[in-house]
Amino acid sequence: MLHRSDDPWHVRQSRLDLHHPAAAASVLTLSNGYLGVRAVPERPGHGLGPGTLLATVYEEVPHTYAERAYAYPAVDEVLVPVVDAWALGWAVDGDPVDAPPADMPPAEEDGPRHDTPHDDRVLDLRRGVLDREQRWTAPSTGATVTLSSRRLVPLTRRGVVATRWRLRAEADVTLTARPVPGCGHADAGPAQEPGVRTLTCRHDPEGSAVHQRAERSGREVVVRTAHEVTAEDGVAATWSTDDPHGAVLTVDLRAGQSVEVVVLAAYAGGSDPEALHTQADAELRAARAAGWSGLRHEQETELAGVWARGDVLVAGDDELQQAARYALLQVVQASAQADGAGIRAKGLAGTGYHGHTFWDSECFVLPVLDHVLPRAAADHLRWRHATLPQARARAVELGLPGVTFPWRTISGRECSGYWPAGTAAFHVNAGIGMAAARHVAATGDEVFDRDVAVDLLVPTARLWAGRGHHTPDGFRIDGVTGPDEYTAVVDNNTYTNLVARENLRAAADACERHPQVAARLGVTATERAEWRRAADRMMVPHSAELGVTEQHEGFTRRAPWDFTAPENTRYPLQEHHPFVEIYRRQVTKQADLVLALHVAADDIPVEQKRRDFAYYEAITVRDSSLSAPAQAVVAAEVGHPDLAYAYARECALIDLSDLRASSAEGLHVAALAGAWTALVVGLGGLRQRGDAVHLTPRLPRRLTRIAFTVLQAGARVEVDVRQDVVAYRLLSGEEARLTHHGDPVHLTTAAPEQERPQPPAEHHPSPPQPPHRHPVFDET
Repeated sequence: MLHRSDDPWHVRQSRLDLHHPAAAASVLTLSNGYLGVRAVPERPGHGLGPGTLLATVYEEVPHTYAERAYAYPAVDEVLVPVVDAWALGWAVDGDPVDAPPADMPPAEEDGPRHDTPHDDRVLDLRRGVLDREQRWTAPSTGATVTLSSRRLVPLTRRGVVATRWRLRAEADVTLTARPVPGCGHADAGPAQEPGVRTLTCRHDPEGSAVHQRAERSGREVVVRTAHEVTAEDGVAATWSTDDPHGAVLTVDLRAGQSVEVVVLAAYAGGSDPEALHTQADAELRAARAAGWSGLRHEQETELAGVWARGDVLVAGDDELQQAARYALLQVVQASAQADGAGIRAKGLAGTGYHGHTFWDSECFVLPVLDHVLPRAAADHLRWRHATLPQARARAVELGLPGVTFPWRTISGRECSGYWPAGTAAFHVNAGIGMAAARHVAATGDEVFDRDVAVDLLVPTARLWAGRGHHTPDGFRIDGVTGPDEYTAVVDNNTYTNLVARENLRAAADACERHPQVAARLGVTATERAEWRRAADRMMVPHSAELGVTEQHEGFTRRAPWDFTAPENTRYPLQEHHPFVEIYRRQVTKQADLVLALHVAADDIPVEQKRRDFAYYEAITVRDSSLSAPAQAVVAAEVGHPDLAYAYARECALIDLSDLRASSAEGLHVAALAGAWTALVVGLGGLRQRGDAVHLTPRLPRRLTRIAFTVLQAGARVEVDVRQDVVAYRLLSGEEARLTHHGDPVHLTTAAPEQERPQPPAEHHPSPPQPPHRHPVFDET
């Protein structure tokens, strides 16, 4: 299913070609990381999944094990939908707008003509609003009304959603509007599914007040709404309270007349009902004070900054240009207000993965936010910092020093019931430590470094020092699972070892920068020296016979996967073969060794990386959306820019084209972040190690130009790459020091711009992929 673009700043629902209507509801989601509103119809029973999700409202579900064992998590946490308090159900002469087609009676031969209703939604990427226009003809009377709505979920306010309705009549008509769902309706969702129960509900002319609770977890949501009606002179707009489900707005319009209704809803979720009522009231008062125009201006101003920092200009592929902007907007929407909640793998665009946070937030999303929305990256890491007590308790439970952060979670406790691909994936801890160190390097934020980063780096370093052990051959870390989910519980996984090495060194460096914090944490010079010794002796398995780096010790001696057998090329493999068979073979679900080459292998020569990439490209089936970003980066680095470009397209279009037929469950936030990474780190050649920024741009043959900005120790630089020359421009800060293909570039306020020639691009023959697993958009 391919998506076609005719506008680089707008995504139109009518131009999408998706597997399921629910996918469009996810794709057109508005969110801010705390509150998510999917683009579902404003009527009950639409069958397109949840409408509203709040990051802090979830239910607990007991894990069921056939054979329970020590340290297995007792409960799972499941994100649950809450009331769609923003919704307003309209009816035209008594006929409900958005009614399913089956509910519409057919026209009689001599009755009113039933025009095919015009209905389209448009996501405005530049402004962060969802526009909808419907031309609706009432089946019973033939009266036609144009309904236009614009909705926004502010990126600068925590729990607000605002919708402005404009309705214009083409003939005399009576309109009615009621909050959806009404207070007399049952709570959404089948009784057997986790959900919330409504405790109190009120709809009146002043607005709505709803209070709901998830019974087992005790998490609650309080919502306050206001409805502001503006009618033309001569238009009668009245509220009635006679309906048992709540207040109903009735508007009588003559032909050509119109009415405007603004709906403001303020959500607050947590465990303290009194505080939630106070918070929701305050949010609504502030939103009403700002008004629709103020909220819209705030949104446009915030996004203007995002686009100034994060937009990637792509010349030569209009579809990729639009998709890259869509991807970045959704990454920002998944994170802007995620403080205290964490960035979720599916954003708040669906309940896939139960609404959990995984390791991919730190590994894939935060590197983008460090440059585009640094405060959101810091907020996510502060949330991890706030969960340190749970991580320490989990480490104690496992008999380990330091901390053990969860594989998947909402609150901070481990929710994975499958330990070989959960608890054993200890690399999540290094990902958190490295993300903190990387944020400090990008932003130069000394306060964050002192107050947050050191606290995350020290206990994760202690985990590695205790989890591994020294041997005559080096420092080993055994019995772990790396990023690849088609291998489990192995020794010396290269990715794990290399990120642990970075974690150990970063912790030692941070303690030396902040000796008082180190003293508070009990770090001694001896302990720091032990961290550095472990890092320096970290083992990286290598096959001398094949000349490649091993994904883990002994990986290349495993039996190969027989791709010549038709039954072995039915993807995803995990749905057609047992893990006990997959685990013993040389086949990878996603980039693992290649991800290590991307994030933590500066000391591996390019020629070695090229051999490694070719070897693993042939056995990586990309059954995970997390694979293509790393493959794009390394492909560009080792001389396959056209292949990198194909992977960049796959990342950017994963949800717009519903490539995995799973967007109905939510968006693939890490893969969408990978689109920026593929373009900027892959084709742009960005490498940031400590305070140093290095660029080795490589354009594919299809593109004529890419331009982006990077952050270096607080200074912002624009990088404008063309086939023959690269221009570097200092946009903010006193100075910036970079390298261009190894040559120094020093920008100052006195000399803010320099150009450098591009060396001839390398185009090595691309290695093959497994059968039927070539990149979706490969044009070579």
